[in-house]
Amino acid sequence: MAQPEKRISVGNCTASVFVNQINTKDGMVPIKSVNLQKTYKDQEGNFQNSSSFGVTDIPKARLALDKAYEYLVLKEKGD
Repeated sequence: MAQPEKRISVGNCTASVFVNQINTKDGMVPIKSVNLQKTYKDQEGNFQNSSSFGVTDIPKARLALDKAYEYLVLKEKGD
């Protein structure tokens, strides 16, 4: 599995920025995407990941996504 370019965690919610290369008529072009997930412990105490968010997770998920967006926009302006 590819490693993310950037991980932004807010509590148990993490937004990960990935860069994928796609082939176009002009050559390879980087396309960035964001994966959002939360981490929790199951009944056995093992850490698991989920893409389902409870009402208390939503503010943390929003903040993680906002920070990921900010990272992408600022990085693009810096490039």
